[in-house]
Amino acid sequence: MNFAIVGAGAVGMLTASLLKEAGCGVRLITRRPEQAERINAEGISRDGKVQYIQASSGWESIPSNAFIFVTVKYGQLPEVIEKLKSNCLANPIVFLQNGMMHLEMLRHLPQKNIAAGVVEHGALKEGDTHVRHTGKGTYRLALLAGDEERFLPLLNINGVGCEWQEDADRLLFRKVLLNCLINPLTALLSIKNGELLSNVHAYELLKNVYTELYSAFPEIDALLPFEQVTTLCASTAGNTSSMLADKLAGRKMELDTILLYTIKRSRYTLPTLQTFYHLLKAVEEE
Repeated sequence: MNFAIVGAGAVGMLTASLLKEAGCGVRLITRRPEQAERINAEGISRDGKVQYIQASSGWESIPSNAFIFVTVKYGQLPEVIEKLKSNCLANPIVFLQNGMMHLEMLRHLPQKNIAAGVVEHGALKEGDTHVRHTGKGTYRLALLAGDEERFLPLLNINGVGCEWQEDADRLLFRKVLLNCLINPLTALLSIKNGELLSNVHAYELLKNVYTELYSAFPEIDALLPFEQVTTLCASTAGNTSSMLADKLAGRKMELDTILLYTIKRSRYTLPTLQTFYHLLKAVEEE
């Protein structure tokens, strides 16, 4: 089975490494030519293991029989969308972004078979050729357009762990709600996931945000019980959330596709979430 992974951040490098280890053909599409050159020379190092993966910054090398996994962050997605439109690729595509605001962009793609997914692995980029696997998890996928059968081979890759879900909105919105609870608090307070439980004031804020989300989205009780939130914080206690990692690196945070999307989706005012959003936007502008 062949894959083209678009994006060589933490999720892209981890995904490429796992697929290569499983015996798949993998090509990594990077944004910067110099990163592609380094990966071709050094391979991708993951927790002491090195996988030699072909990399390039051009799209002409994508095989016609490859699944395309798009792993770039929301802010880089418009550039990828234009590439997909102009290259007229017929490959099945899986989008692995945080949030849901990008879904509107995908409606205008010419490709027929499109899926979206959430990544439950923990990954931390430590350089252009290094990624740390901070927590083993699952890729959960759901259909957005086309034929579900085109994606079912993904469920049989040994060691990668893909699961199919029938409801894309339910799958993606659960992850959005989880991100609303963990990401902004860890980014604002500059703390690890586990400190949301051990710091009494952070824990109080976590409970308050959950209560606020419950008032707007009662389905959170079934989608994401509070006990699951605390269990995840405990199991990833030493992890740095993606939003905090972006903040520390001086990158643009995924505030719109996570927080603003949720604020707009709600029929009610979400004052705590709105405050978090504007505080982090103010930090970002600085």
